[in-house]
Amino acid sequence: MQIILLSGGSGQRLWPLSNDVRSKQFLKIFGNGDCMLQRVIKQIRRTNSATVTIATAKNQVPLLKKFLGEDFDLSTEPCRRNTFPP
Repeated sequence: MQIILLSGGSGQRLWPLSNDVRSKQFLKIFGNGDCMLQRVIKQIRRTNSATVTIATAKNQVPLLKKFLGEDFDLSTEPCRRNTFPP
C-alpha cells in the first residue's frame, strides 16, 4: 500500500497560529508535544507498514525533515496551485 499525505497550505485557517512560514500541520497542539504531521505518521506506522509519500511545497521541505527526519518519500510541487475550494 502507498499512502500519500498532502502537507501544504498558506496557514490561513488557523491564523495567527499558522502562517505562510509555519503551516498548521507543524503546530504542536497535542499534549504529547507532537505536531499533527508527526501524530499521523506515528498512527500509520503503528497500524500499517505502507510506504508514506508526503506531497508538499519546496519551502516546507526543511520543516518536514526537522519534524520527521528522513524516513519518508517526498514529492515537491514547483509552485502553489490553490486546489482547496474557498
